[in-house]
Amino acid sequence: MKEARRLIKRESHVFYSLLCNKAAGISVENGFIPILLPILAISFIHTYTTHSIKMTTAHLDRADSIHRAGIDVALKRVENKGEDGENFNARPAKNMLLMRLENTLDAEDKVRPKLSVRPEPRHIVPDITRGDPMKKELSITFDGGSEATDAKDILEILREKNIRTTIFLTGEFIKRYPELVKKMVEDGHEIGNHTLTHPHLTTFEKNFRQLTLHGIDKEFITGQLKETARLFKEVTGKDMIPYWRAPYGEQNAAIRQWAYEAGFTHIGWTKDYKTKETLDSLDWVSNEESEFYHSADEIKNRILSFDKDGNEVMGGIILMHLGTERKDSRASAKLPEIIDSLEDRGYRFVKVSELLEHSR
Repeated sequence: MKEARRLIKRESHVFYSLLCNKAAGISVENGFIPILLPILAISFIHTYTTHSIKMTTAHLDRADSIHRAGIDVALKRVENKGEDGENFNARPAKNMLLMRLENTLDAEDKVRPKLSVRPEPRHIVPDITRGDPMKKELSITFDGGSEATDAKDILEILREKNIRTTIFLTGEFIKRYPELVKKMVEDGHEIGNHTLTHPHLTTFEKNFRQLTLHGIDKEFITGQLKETARLFKEVTGKDMIPYWRAPYGEQNAAIRQWAYEAGFTHIGWTKDYKTKETLDSLDWVSNEESEFYHSADEIKNRILSFDKDGNEVMGGIILMHLGTERKDSRASAKLPEIIDSLEDRGYRFVKVSELLEHSR
């Protein structure tokens, strides 16, 4: 807007000065002057106020034609007969003014920024749940919320099987088990973000709908993720990978967008909506009366039979946990069997970052 006003004001001033010079050459006795002066005033005020209000940055590219049209109209007003019957021919003045205007606009085009009138489309942040479905690779991931009851056993099994994977940790887990976190890094595992306090983010627990809870906003999500990343760097001296996993799997497009703007893309786990099967082990469910409870053997069978309809588990992301309240039938006890069975089928275990890199 300021740029448009500056151009209009300057060219109006040139026009005003030119007409004044012409007026100065007219005899005082000529009755044309009383008519000319109001035209000068009205033309100047109209050109400056009307154009400066209506023009916006989106119309800067149309400024050239607007200026020329305004000048043509004004100069035609000057092409009138005075009282003495003589014509006042403004064409030479018009040609000279248009040449000056052309040179001015060419110079302005070289220095003024090109403004876009279209906002960039907002990036749609995905919920990544699978790698390449055509490659026999998968990732067996682990979440660390607040407990580490199975963590040492799991790390030992992964070490024995020569597997490096992705582990998502909360800030609370990092503060509570710093030495364990350092060991994960030493073993070559990559660490993703699982928020600071493992809060509920949506209404899914109440109504099975992913509606953002009251009080959950961009500032909250950013704080949860960045503080966890800071704690991890403080303990290990390394940066977290740019991936996160929502507590309880509670997330939606808005929450993913906020997390993405904080530097983290969401990683879920593989689901088959056709068969209603999932690679979420649900190993954290300890209440045997719950409909979501599965014994360790059932968990193993669910994972190994995921491809029972021929879909296979290629590119799959499996979800398990470092902690559980179970007294027995822990899924970690079946982890070696799960790994061996899948490797016998030709599958290769990789980190999430590798899984996604190979899927591009």
